[in-house]
Amino acid sequence: MTATLVRTDLDEYRVAMAELPERVAAAAGRAGAVVVVDGTGAWWRHAEAASRDGAAAVVVARPGGAPAEALGVLEARTGAVPIILERPQLRHDAVAAAADALPAPRRLSACTIECHAASDALSQALRDAIGWARVLAGRPLRLRVGTFADGSGLALLETDAQAVVSAVVATQPGAPGLGRLRITALAETVVEVDDDGGDLVMATTDASGRRTLPRRFERPERVALRRAIEAVRLGRDVDDLAELRHDAVLAGQILGRSRS
Repeated sequence: MTATLVRTDLDEYRVAMAELPERVAAAAGRAGAVVVVDGTGAWWRHAEAASRDGAAAVVVARPGGAPAEALGVLEARTGAVPIILERPQLRHDAVAAAADALPAPRRLSACTIECHAASDALSQALRDAIGWARVLAGRPLRLRVGTFADGSGLALLETDAQAVVSAVVATQPGAPGLGRLRITALAETVVEVDDDGGDLVMATTDASGRRTLPRRFERPERVALRRAIEAVRLGRDVDDLAELRHDAVLAGQILGRSRS
């Protein structure tokens, strides 16, 4: 198997590369490589620049807030170049496991979101909590009504299948850096997601009883890198940018901000 070239300056991704020695090799330049960019600052511009430089795929490490219009422009300009987003509170492997726990067809009746974080992390924590609700509902959400003032708020969202999502969001100075999330999806199988600053626990309850899903021990950087490798080698489509834009727009609407 030919190793996939990876270009990164981030120590966390160098560690992930060392854990995948037979699958990746360090690249001197960007052309033809999986390029990892830091998600702080104007990361969307760095991701676009990597795409222009010929990157085979781009991984954005922990993407911070971005204007919704910038995400749309990035998606249009990068074209067929896969953009993989490492969202530590919306891990792709954990999301897939939770979604698989719901029987098909998915008939979600209701979902609750509880989100607490420090003020500077609240919009990103809420963004990822909304992402969980979107995945568990199996379809996009829209905001019906919401209010946010003095550091706390309530919101009611819905899907086109009449599933209702209620959200409680509040600033909490003592919360972990990433924030605290709790999502409960009510269907034939109840799915519970608890994330305390990256310490994730998932459980399901159905007619046979309650069980806790296996903990995810693989680090999110390695998960993101593996996804990028698979996207390059197998030509898999990824919808990370569109999903982030969906979640960010709703988070911004709830918080009354133009940037989420």
